[in-house]
Amino acid sequence: MQTSNDTIRSTDFQTIPCFGPQLDGGLTHSFAIPVGIGDLTAMATPGLAGASRVAMFIPGFSGSKEDFLSFFPRLYAKLDDSADCALVSYSQRGQADSAAPTGQGAYRLADFVADGCAVMESLATGDHPIDLVGHSFGGLVARRMAIVRPDLVRSVTLFSTGAVPIGQSEITRSAKELLQRYGSMVVFKGSFPDCEDMPQDDPYTEMCRLRAHATSLDNLLAVSDILIDYNDVTNALKDTKIPISIVYGANELVWPQAVYRAEAQRLGISPTVIADAGHSGQLDNPDALAAALLDFWGRNR
Repeated sequence: MQTSNDTIRSTDFQTIPCFGPQLDGGLTHSFAIPVGIGDLTAMATPGLAGASRVAMFIPGFSGSKEDFLSFFPRLYAKLDDSADCALVSYSQRGQADSAAPTGQGAYRLADFVADGCAVMESLATGDHPIDLVGHSFGGLVARRMAIVRPDLVRSVTLFSTGAVPIGQSEITRSAKELLQRYGSMVVFKGSFPDCEDMPQDDPYTEMCRLRAHATSLDNLLAVSDILIDYNDVTNALKDTKIPISIVYGANELVWPQAVYRAEAQRLGISPTVIADAGHSGQLDNPDALAAALLDFWGRNR
């Protein structure tokens, strides 16, 4: 497709090395996006500068842009016109190799939203807004980005992310106590209890180990608090009139599945349930998640 001048994005982003082992066969390139606190790191599939449609993925708690490294090749291969579409993900402040300000006060929900809007401003052009995909905590951010800058958003996919807080429980309290006592490596040990803190042969496991070391403890503690208590913005999101999709795994356990169904009902939509998937469908059943995204985007061209 021939692109007009208003579909040309800046090519001035600084190229940076990928974080950890390469998991996508070299499909994506990594770059830095300047925001108020410094540089957030991002990755994108080919053709970002001239793509007329861009989908931007926002990772969740303890994650980073690398959450989608193995998923992007699966999704990219299924795009009808990959030459005219680009997939992007960025690491939020304090995640992996993104800028990490000091102090838990630098990690308010409003700060993550402001960062995300700045990233959208650098990627959206002319008549080509962004398809947002927010995973888990990234969905909290995506909802509010759409409310703040609806002019920059074509659609929103809320992926394994609840409209209401997880709340105080024995699990959430113990998670924060463990983070305070043992630091960010608790995240790695929680996912890989049998692995020592030493280089791992498996590339994905090694990336997770390196990310746990690199991720800000202030980020993890502050986001832990946010997940326990935040405002439900469903009505404001509905008022934007932006097309919305709710997607979650059939084995989802982080938020009660009734939370997803209730939000979908309030939005007047039917949720999509990914079979054989838990909280991270991009890892558990990537083909089914890709199909759900492509179906939704195809209905909202």
